Amino acid sequence: MNVTMTTEESSVVRKALRSYLSDLRAEIVDTDNSEYKRELREERAALESAVGKLDSAGDAAPSVPAAAARTLRIVEMWWSPEEH
Repeated sequence: MNVTMTTEESSVVRKALRSYLSDLRAEIVDTDNSEYKRELREERAALESAVGKLDSAGDAAPSVPAAAARTLRIVEMWWSPEEH
């Protein structure tokens, strides 16, 4: 699947992920249930990895005008509409 995002869209997605990660860290600290805490830590690790990949993809991309689009190739992604 190829997903094309403008530079602005890419920036907003990364900002949203970072914001969610910050909230997730706070949730982990406040959680007493060890099983739920483990699940949250796994989610955090997966999201940190995804953000790192997006960041390095952005760093490796050539300089383009702000309005130009970039193509992000997603090899595999699971999306369940009922989860959001």
